Amino acid sequence: MTGAAENEVVILPEYDENGRAFYTLPNARAEDNLVVVCPKVAEKVIPIIFLPGVMGSNLKKAGSDKKVWHADLYEGIDALAWTIKAKKERKELLDPATTEVDLTGKVLYSDLEGKMFPSREERGWGSALYKSYGESLHTLQCMLNDGHILLDNLVNGTHRRTPRQWLIGEDLGAEKGEEPLTEDEVRQSYDFLFPLHVFGYNWLQSNADSAQHLDRYISQVLSTYHGRLAVSKVILVTHSMGGLVARHYSENMNGRENILGIVHGVMPGLGSPAAYRRMKTGERGIVGSVIGADAANLMPVLAQSPGPLQLLPGKAYGTGWLKIHSSKGIMNKPESDPYTEIYLNERDWWRLCEKELLLDDVGREWKAYQSRIKKDVEKFIEKLNGQYHPHTYAFYGASNKHPSDDHLIWRQIPAPRPVFGVPLELPSYRHVQGSTLELISSGSPGDGTVPVRAGRISFSGIHSLLATEVDHEGAYAVGDPGTENGLSVAIKFTLRSIIKMVREVTPCG
Repeated sequence: MTGAAENEVVILPEYDENGRAFYTLPNARAEDNLVVVCPKVAEKVIPIIFLPGVMGSNLKKAGSDKKVWHADLYEGIDALAWTIKAKKERKELLDPATTEVDLTGKVLYSDLEGKMFPSREERGWGSALYKSYGESLHTLQCMLNDGHILLDNLVNGTHRRTPRQWLIGEDLGAEKGEEPLTEDEVRQSYDFLFPLHVFGYNWLQSNADSAQHLDRYISQVLSTYHGRLAVSKVILVTHSMGGLVARHYSENMNGRENILGIVHGVMPGLGSPAAYRRMKTGERGIVGSVIGADAANLMPVLAQSPGPLQLLPGKAYGTGWLKIHSSKGIMNKPESDPYTEIYLNERDWWRLCEKELLLDDVGREWKAYQSRIKKDVEKFIEKLNGQYHPHTYAFYGASNKHPSDDHLIWRQIPAPRPVFGVPLELPSYRHVQGSTLELISSGSPGDGTVPVRAGRISFSGIHSLLATEVDHEGAYAVGDPGTENGLSVAIKFTLRSIIKMVREVTPCG
């Protein structure tokens, strides 16, 4: 490519209040023989909507500005305030009935796209947890809006390649549907604009309720670009539990016609035993400081929260994922039905919910929990099983570096010795009839939360499926965007999938 000739001037596009391109032409005399070049740029829009995972959306007290869950500061240190909260306060704050999405989280470079799109704040970026998604959202939007590099090449006679062009011909190693991008596919992708939106949702409530909100949000996004749409559809990119919300909307609410395609990242398609482990022993790290670092703190929260409970293994996960090894023998549960045998079990010590930990009116709380499992959890999980959008792309974690809970084992151990005269108690211990048992993980390949068994989608119609070494929370970590080969495989796969989805869309709409 060469730069402009001596009598040529290249006029770059500007954008009006409606996001439409226009060109400001220079004044010149006819005898100057000035040639004005106005590069044609994309005008038709295909919106992208990102759905965070569990705990990936900011929450506030309903009807007020009081923040409940944010992680805007470095390494999420603002979450440390939760470590001093009592069990009852934690339960009251993390109540799906009294919380709602907070749109005021930290956003990187809100007006970077100028008038081409609404600001990033207006596109919902403030609803996503900054610690988990801030850099990823910024990088993905920049890659989807890298046409300015081509314009710079035209003006300056340079040959810089764009992030999309870097992917031409690259084999990402997908186990199904490995199809490197072609020059024609990448070239066609520049016929469209891809504004990235974020759908934050209340992850404490049922994912079916969040899907209802997604229905309204998609309608709102499409109306934002009325008259500019290439096709009256959106592309969804999901993380973890966000995939369940997207699938329920697509397949169980007739939302498929509004979706061009879906990219799922580390979605627990069959549920994960990690949800049981969390309930029985609490959670680690920053997550544990918020929802509870042991069963006494965490169980009252999760028992009232349908969303996290819908991450439990369904019937399709299989049998025997909970193993009890004691001096009395070996049991493998469930034998057939996890709901009756584990989740609604009221007697056995290895049951999911220990109602004596539920706080307040225990009898009333237990009945509410039972109803939740039957009406919200079992129905949601089983109705969603095997249901996928026909244009589905997915990546999952499959690494030994991130040991995961393919199955769990209650293993009898010697009674822990007291430390300075104080009995040693860990959240993973249970004392049963004079014996001590410890809950341990199978440590199987996965992403640290979702094992391969749950993450590897078995849908026969999937367009592309990629196994990676990602960890669960950092599934969309970008890598090093400053170097040609520095982007993470997951980000490359996501970008490639989006480009593949638009192959059949014509620029004229």
